[in-house]
Amino acid sequence: KGGSSWTDKWLAFDNSYFKIMSDESADAELLKLSTDKTLFADDGFKPFAEKFRDSQDEFFKSYAAAHKKLSELGSKFEPEDGIKI
Repeated sequence: KGGSSWTDKWLAFDNSYFKIMSDESADAELLKLSTDKTLFADDGFKPFAEKFRDSQDEFFKSYAAAHKKLSELGSKFEPEDGIKI
């Protein structure tokens, strides 16, 4: 059978993770780690978790900005040529 996922539609890219983490009545088989639940308990993370839960557009907007920034920063590999398997 395998393990549990965080969302029902685990192959979809959307904000359902944030909806499920704050929903006490969500399927008990879905994975909810204490670190995931902290997003809604911690005063620093909570505003973002609530915003992403309430608006998929805001989640996509923030994700796109973070992804772009990380992509433009590049990566340094050790060894420099990477690892070949």
